[in-house]
Amino acid sequence: MAREGPEVSVLVPCWNAAQWLAAGAASALGQTLADLELILVDDASTDGTVEKARRFAEADPRVRLVLRPVNGGSAAARNDGLACARGRWIALLDADDRMAPERLDRMVKVAEAVGADWLADDQWIEAEGTGWRAARLLLEEPAGASPLDPVRFLDRDPPETIGYGTLKPLIRRDFLLRSGVRFRPEAGRSDDFLFAVDCMAAGAACWLLAEPLYHYRLRPDSQVTGTSPLATLDHMLAVQSLAERSLAAHPDPRVGAALARRRARIELAALYRRALDAARRGELAELARLLGRQPALLGLLARGLGEAVVRRLRGDRLPTLANRPLFWTALG
Repeated sequence: MAREGPEVSVLVPCWNAAQWLAAGAASALGQTLADLELILVDDASTDGTVEKARRFAEADPRVRLVLRPVNGGSAAARNDGLACARGRWIALLDADDRMAPERLDRMVKVAEAVGADWLADDQWIEAEGTGWRAARLLLEEPAGASPLDPVRFLDRDPPETIGYGTLKPLIRRDFLLRSGVRFRPEAGRSDDFLFAVDCMAAGAACWLLAEPLYHYRLRPDSQVTGTSPLATLDHMLAVQSLAERSLAAHPDPRVGAALARRRARIELAALYRRALDAARRGELAELARLLGRQPALLGLLARGLGEAVVRRLRGDRLPTLANRPLFWTALG
């Protein structure tokens, strides 16, 4: 019997993405795996995104356009795309990112071979308009495919760093239908991170592929770069609480310890930022108070300054795990 639907459904949430959508959509439609559908979900854009998306849909029958009447964020847009997806596999692509031509073909073959429900590849992180060298994320992983457990995932998504929570996986649609896992709007810009946590909590077989097939664009006006560090850390703590509830029943006791480490790192990073702000303002009494509260801050401030100098001299300015280990290694 002939299989219904395409091999892969590529979900692309779009909000005011007219400037980048052409490159991202073209990278999906130009895949060597041609048996796909591209679902462009416009999240009530106010620029020319819808017009560009319509042109793609008119030119290629594999493109489907979904229009949301009100803006709900990327999680809501992805859920709308998922509701109408027909592929055996679900691939995630942000509207301002791109994929290597062989990405989906390679990922599907690897995922089928290892029996993965969730497979994420390495990514090139590219800081737009900076001239900084692009950086890879999965440099600490073995070559080829390797299993990913919640402990490793949590330990490699520390604060102040672009970590594993930004990975864009390929997910088996049958797993999502069975488990009921969906993207959670309450996670805000951390919906990728919480989605991965929820998949792991639901028992997904998760794997990594240490090949850089995804191009992640870090824009100066994005939610990641346009939010103050302390506001970002407050957001991370809120999402951390959601992750703790999701993984509360996990049978591996190491997962609870990894969650505790991640929370402690976020809290330490918040103290670090407050100490930096106090030092910059010359508020010595406040700085002394913070150092008294957490004596390890003095060493962290010195290490943070040293890291910044080394990154600037080497030209490796992007805050990835390889370039900024400060809070990755803190607290063990």
